[in-house]
Amino acid sequence: MIPPMLQVPDGPGRWRTVIGEIGFPVGRPQTVPVDLTGVISRDATVVRIVTTIRVYWAQIVVSTTDESVKPGMTRLEPVSADLRWRGFSAEVTPDGREPFVYDYERVSGESPWKVLPGRYTRLGDVRELLHKSDDFFVVARPGDEVALSFDATALPPLPDGWTRTFLLYGSGYSKEMDLNSSSPDVLAPLPFAGMKAYPYGPADAPRQTAARQRYIDRYLTRIVPRPLPPIELVGAR
Repeated sequence: MIPPMLQVPDGPGRWRTVIGEIGFPVGRPQTVPVDLTGVISRDATVVRIVTTIRVYWAQIVVSTTDESVKPGMTRLEPVSADLRWRGFSAEVTPDGREPFVYDYERVSGESPWKVLPGRYTRLGDVRELLHKSDDFFVVARPGDEVALSFDATALPPLPDGWTRTFLLYGSGYSKEMDLNSSSPDVLAPLPFAGMKAYPYGPADAPRQTAARQRYIDRYLTRIVPRPLPPIELVGAR
């Protein structure tokens, strides 16, 4: 697998990679920002993206900014964060072609996916788990959603002529029942920031501190039992 990389012309018929991985939109329509400062020359008119991943690009836009004006950033903590069961948004295709998108207004309780057996975060207030990127996070199952609220009155006033853009920062992991992935039939073990490989063995597991035990006892109390036998790969060794 070759992730999307950015290349520029490097002589007749040749290309040179200037960014080895620009990222890609995982799962649904997303914006992938790429900082070209110092990467391509100001008079460059041609670049290309090369990848072996099946990605649909809706549009590519190049923006120039006035570097004398520095943008400001204000961080807002959520005033509420509620993990709740919602269901599944309808999969639609506006023009009859891929990629598919999801209509949030049309919801179904019928799951199009299986659920990994294991310990999930109990429903309710999870704001404590969202203040920073660490090993204590929300473990959500298919059909869950986290409803967030922010206090916009806490933002400072904007200077004349400025506009504000809201960005939601998320940090986490995902796991699925892909037979090509490791341990595809159970939720455990939970990932953590310092892991060197996944799945990891007992010797590489995170240290069981008092804080970690409190996290498990307080939050990971929604148990999904094993509804199906383990996935077995025929001929696997």
